[in-house]
Amino acid sequence: MTEPRENQQPPSRWQVRWKVLLGALAGLGALALFLVGGLTCAYELLGEERTFLPETFQVTGAWLTVHVAAELMGGGIAGTVAFLVGGKRAVFAVALLLFFLGAMTATQKMQEGNYGRPRGQEPTDGQSAQTDAISPGWKLVLSPLCLGGMALVAGGILGRRQPD
Repeated sequence: MTEPRENQQPPSRWQVRWKVLLGALAGLGALALFLVGGLTCAYELLGEERTFLPETFQVTGAWLTVHVAAELMGGGIAGTVAFLVGGKRAVFAVALLLFFLGAMTATQKMQEGNYGRPRGQEPTDGQSAQTDAISPGWKLVLSPLCLGGMALVAGGILGRRQPD
């Protein structure tokens, strides 16, 4: 941390904690905006035929590639925003949150076991595509690692360039 100027007190513990919390939440918000916007655009560009296997909600290799790339970029964005708003500690906080929330989501998706659910004849909108998509187990395990890991990498790169 930088030294306080004359007649200036260092920030209190609560001010530091609020700054870290705000940084972590800002990182999560930036990630959410990026993933929703980016994956919606990707779904529109790929189309339903190249996103899902025929008559199911199981995703194709093309969608998995796009999704993993988006998660890597999104994790980097989350780490960068967290660092810029809350400093180094916020990067660790957002990485832990991403890993924890991603692990919870992966556990829930694996327990659902809803593989092979038929897809109707009517077109699937972007919202339904994201919520009904069925990814393989390795992808569900990889997601929290991509998100949290890239947040740490991005925050670590910025942290080396600037003192907190």
